[in-house]
Order: sequence, then C-alpha cells, then structure tokens
Amino acid sequence: MHSYRITNCSKECCNNKPAMKATKQLIAIVALCALPFSSFAESEADTSASADPTSASLQTLANNVTPSPAQDEQSQAMEEAKLSNVEDESPVAFLQKMIDSFATLNYDLSYIQLYEGLVEPKRFSHGVVDGKQISYLSHLNGPPKEYVQRGEHISFFEPEIEPYTLKSGHFQGNFFQLVQQDISKLTVNYDFVLAGRGRIAGRPAQVVRMSPRDNDRYGYLLWLDRNTSLPLRVDTLDLEGELVEQMMTISLRTYKQATPWIQELTIVNLPPIVNVPKPSSEQLSPWQISWQPKGFELIAQDRHSLPVIDESVDYLMLSDGVAIISIYIEPAVGQPRDLMPVARKGATNLITAQIKGSMITVVGEIPAETALKIAKSVTYKRAQ
Repeated sequence: MHSYRITNCSKECCNNKPAMKATKQLIAIVALCALPFSSFAESEADTSASADPTSASLQTLANNVTPSPAQDEQSQAMEEAKLSNVEDESPVAFLQKMIDSFATLNYDLSYIQLYEGLVEPKRFSHGVVDGKQISYLSHLNGPPKEYVQRGEHISFFEPEIEPYTLKSGHFQGNFFQLVQQDISKLTVNYDFVLAGRGRIAGRPAQVVRMSPRDNDRYGYLLWLDRNTSLPLRVDTLDLEGELVEQMMTISLRTYKQATPWIQELTIVNLPPIVNVPKPSSEQLSPWQISWQPKGFELIAQDRHSLPVIDESVDYLMLSDGVAIISIYIEPAVGQPRDLMPVARKGATNLITAQIKGSMITVVGEIPAETALKIAKSVTYKRAQ
C-alpha cells in the first residue's frame, strides 16, 4: 500500500474513532486509485491473450535479459546529433520534441521520485520494435512492482494482486501524462517560457517553465536533454512555487536499436486482458459536478464496489490531459462533520467532506483547495 501523510489532523479528530475509521477507509480508497478505475468493474478474460507462467515471473526474466551497454557509441552520438539543433527554439517547440522523442527513441532512464521526504528509485525502458512502442517500468526498492506497455495495452505486476492487462495509453502519474500529451491541450491551460539551462545526470539541459493560467492546478519546471529532448527532471510546484514532487534522472542511455530486453518483451506472454463493458444507464453515477477547473472534462463515471472496504460507491473521473481527478460519493456514516483530514502524497491530495448526508472524497494531482471546491460542487442530478 502506498504511504500517505495525514495533515491538518487535530487531536480531537484522532480521538474520534468513527472519524479515524473513515480516514482509514479513505486511505484504502487512495491505495486503489493506483489502479485504473476500470479495474474495479466486472471483468472477463480475453481468451486471445491467455495467461502463461512467464507472466507471473517477469522479474526473473528481467534479471536474465538486461539492457546491454551502449551498443555503438559513435552511432549513439550520431543519433543524438540529429536532435541537437536546439538553438533559438520556442518553449513549445522544445516540449513537442520531448513528446516526440519520448515516443520514438530507444533508451533506458533510471530516475528517482521525491516527495514528502521519501525517495523512490525507478527504472523506465523504452523501445520501438516493428513500429510498436514497448515500455517497461520497475520500482527498484521494496516489494517488486513492474509494468509493461505493449502498444495500447499495459500489464500490471503488483504484490498480492493477480497480474492483469488493461487497455491504456500510458503509465499513471503526471510525469507520464506530461510527456505523452497533445501539446495543443497543454497550451490551453499553461503559459510556457524558457527558463535558462542546467545540467542533470551529466547532460546539458534546457529548462522550460509551465505556468498555469489559474490557481486550480500545479505548475511545472522541466529540464530537457539538449541532445535528445528527453525529460531529465520534472519539478511539480504548488501555487506559491514550492516544490511538492520531483522526478530526477540518475542515468540516461540511448540506443540505435531496441535493447534485447525490450525485444524480449515483444514476445513474452503477458496476463489476460481485462475487458470492461461500457456502463449501462443504470450503472452511470447519478451525481454531477457543478464546478470544475477550466480545461477539465468528465472522462469516466460509474457505480462500483471497492473490494478493500467492501462498499459500493459512485465514481466520477476528470482530466485536463495532465492531472487526473477521482471523485467518490458514498452515504455518510456517523455524526455530521464538515471536513476530514487531508492526506497527501507528493502532488496527490486527498480531501473528503460530508455534504447533505453524503461522504464525498476527491483525490488527484491538484492543490487541496481545488479538491475542496470540487467536493462542494457535487450535486445529485436525478431521483433515486
């Protein structure tokens, strides 16, 4: 389970057993937010992608097939030189190159993610084989967590959860949202400016600042490799410009061709694909949001059961292309209370409010103030 910090928690709250029980349930909800919402829906295995013992032992395979050192340093330098003409370019041009390079180059990226005084080392490998993108993401500390993207499908290998595969465009987190985004969507909600140069992981970098056009979302500072345009560092900043989360590259290697490890992932058997049926009108949430930040759109809604707390909740999901906001609505239990403690993990805030007999939980990579405004805007749109 993810580690979250509880803030704004008074002694009175801590002595309130119903409140603490509800808070623990909320933490359980947030832990489940690490999975796509569709994984809660009733699923059926796609017989065309049968399970295989190798899918449950991906780590063993990873240990046996590791990326080789740079296969040809001269060829690698020539490959990087193709993207090295970055003088006098606009910040939008830099970001477009970042998006293109992230999707088309062959590389290994080792990095750390920092938040709340914690450090999570991760490894991301990417390659293109026969025109198809293959990616591998691994958490290097603690219980093994691994994710494989093959085309439009991502396979999940996590502790105490049966491996499974979902149709998804990219890995979770604002880092992956940023680098796999349509640049036209970013320009609607952010202003861009070149903010100097730096050096990350021994590589010269161009700094680009993304400043939000309102106070309802985070800002970002990006350090882009001046040779490849790949992201070397991403700082997530709050409304005061303070750092709330950071991605920092430790090592970057690029290759002329996909590494043996990436090529192996093109043929390894992966877990069954989970097919999520489209919700019927009865399964759609009866709730609506009367206010949402500019640029955010409703991209999913349903009513499902959360296995950790064994309760049914109504669910809504919003996104502006960078941040994802999940809203859960369930009947309130116990004495009325206006606001529960805020839980935060880096850029992700969780806040819950009891409004008109319902417990509304909002969690996403947005400022806590924005989450509270969304919670207060949730209204019932039709009779039971």
